[in-house]
Amino acid sequence: MLSSIPVIGRLRIADYLRLCIAVCVLVFEPILRFIFGIFWPLRYIVDGIRKVFPSTLLTGKPHDEGVNGVDGVNGDGPEGIQQAEKILEGFSSSEEFVRFWGFPFQHHYVTTKDGYILALHRIPYSRAEHETKKKQKAANRRLGLRSTGSHPEGNRPVVLLWHGFLMCSEVWICTPDPKLSLAFTLAEAGYDVWMGNTRGNKYSCKHRYLKPTEEAFWDFSMDHLALYDLPDAVDYILKVTGVPSLSYVGFSQGSGQGFSSLSINPRLNKRVNLFVALAPAAKPMGLENKTLGTMLKISPEVVFLLFGRKSLLSVTPFWQSILSPLSFAWTIDIACNFLFRWKAEMIDHKNVVYQHLYSYTSVKCVVHWFQIIRNGRFQMYDESPTMLPNSQSGHVVPKFPTEHIQTPIALFYGGKDTLADMTWLLQETATPVYCLKVDEYEHICFLWARGLDKTVYPAILGLLHEYAETWGDPSSTTVSVEPTKVATVPWISENQIRSLLEIGQGHMDETGQKIVLDGRISAQRMLVAASRPVTRMGTLQDGLGLDATPSNVVEQEEEARAIQTALLMALKNDKSQTNLAPLVTDSGKGGGRHPVTRRRTSAAITVNTASTSIPTAPPPKRAISGPAAVPVETPLTRPWSDASPVLSESEDEDGEEGEEYDGRSDGTVTPTIGNGGSMDSFRRRKR
Repeated sequence: MLSSIPVIGRLRIADYLRLCIAVCVLVFEPILRFIFGIFWPLRYIVDGIRKVFPSTLLTGKPHDEGVNGVDGVNGDGPEGIQQAEKILEGFSSSEEFVRFWGFPFQHHYVTTKDGYILALHRIPYSRAEHETKKKQKAANRRLGLRSTGSHPEGNRPVVLLWHGFLMCSEVWICTPDPKLSLAFTLAEAGYDVWMGNTRGNKYSCKHRYLKPTEEAFWDFSMDHLALYDLPDAVDYILKVTGVPSLSYVGFSQGSGQGFSSLSINPRLNKRVNLFVALAPAAKPMGLENKTLGTMLKISPEVVFLLFGRKSLLSVTPFWQSILSPLSFAWTIDIACNFLFRWKAEMIDHKNVVYQHLYSYTSVKCVVHWFQIIRNGRFQMYDESPTMLPNSQSGHVVPKFPTEHIQTPIALFYGGKDTLADMTWLLQETATPVYCLKVDEYEHICFLWARGLDKTVYPAILGLLHEYAETWGDPSSTTVSVEPTKVATVPWISENQIRSLLEIGQGHMDETGQKIVLDGRISAQRMLVAASRPVTRMGTLQDGLGLDATPSNVVEQEEEARAIQTALLMALKNDKSQTNLAPLVTDSGKGGGRHPVTRRRTSAAITVNTASTSIPTAPPPKRAISGPAAVPVETPLTRPWSDASPVLSESEDEDGEEGEEYDGRSDGTVTPTIGNGGSMDSFRRRKR
């Protein structure tokens, strides 16, 4: 009967009830905030207890004496992770996390062309190099000598990490298990790691003229992130480091930011040698919750009515300060399950990592995402939406032309992710050079889930070796480099890297016209394969070679070899299982640069299975695998990367106007990449 009433009949009775409940929440929330505000002094008592007892009972020393992650807490084994969890629970900044584990940390600030001041956090080199540099500086001070002023960090490839929606740079480094941190893994492998912060969040809440209290400060959408934040940050980083190009890793909205910015900025394609998209969110599938779905039926602009036109969920830090870490984590889990049906069963230490899940952003950004979901296309923000749903407007909202992206793309997505629309992504974007599905992972699992160091990070290290360390001249079609070893870390072997690279590289179908991307892996199976007890393996301390006596080195090598055999067998079994719904894309749909031609002197590497006779991973189904599977003097080609040349611009990059930045730190140590590979070729410039 209700459906026959004009206007009112557009929604069901249940939909109107949901809207009434949402309005009631908005009305009663200030009252609840006032009630909790009366008990505000209790917060200081609880904080005092949490700061005193964990630092004295768990570590046996004051909190400040163990902040380097070595004295008292080193992350070695379950006990070390539990101790680190108690201490890290009280940390509130990226610098605290980085310095706790003994890494160097730098603050950098870049002003965008529209006036926003963005914070960039940098880990320039590994912990071992940092300790060496500190010792040399101390020795120079005792001798009255000055530093040579050299800048060795310019010799290493650069990786830029960008967080997701409602996040900041802390999400990359806040886990109590340092092996699950992508930033720490890359830094230990020898990369120059940068972490970006989107305008408006806790580290980038500054503008040259506007104040955060003004509505105009929050008048930005994804368009601004694509036009200003990412390109200006990349320009600044390249000026500071002196390298010709960098690699970009984006999570969720960070990946959407990469897709949008690369699609409309041809110049940026020349400056990014690899784009790694974790849980890509170019066009989300939508929300599982019917309440927000109802709002989208009416208009995405309803969000402005619920949250205003400034920052989104600005009261979250207040509730976070009132609730205990476990209570806050429980609340986040309920919200994620309510909105997306995520259970986060693969994530540990939620009382620590969930404390850094929220940071400020504009309401306009979430409205922009809802517009994309509603229209089913990755488009720019619609400033003049139609009054009625499904009605015609007098203008066409331009979409982001993702098919023009020339930078090589690598995709990682979860089997239980309800947001990533991978079918649409492959239809509308360039064919990726790598695509891997992790069965048990949900959306946020790609930040903190168990098994990341076995299912995702090895592939990223291999991809960075293929692109970041070989694209000395991003505009060239042929690059000849000196042979280098894969930059790796003690808890990830080269065999793991090569085997995992093979799984996600895809193959041609029977007709030879389409690419089948059936890369699939089980994180749970990898964890079971690696569950054998070991004496010392997989900690940051292992990278320094501490306590490595001749008696236990042999034992470590034997145990590590046995574990590697089990891991490789798990990888092979996953490859043999055909994905029920493999992703298929046209082989002639652009993407990537021209095929790379390289010459290496290293022959194919086989797996040493010791006494166990397990066959090694089969050769790849096409000629684009890693260097270990390529014979000597054989060029590496990517058959589906038949891209057109990168779009050119009239602007001369070397003659562009702009301030010269000098953000390098002093030092006298000449670093090497990972296991000592040469990186001289990476310093080449465009001709």
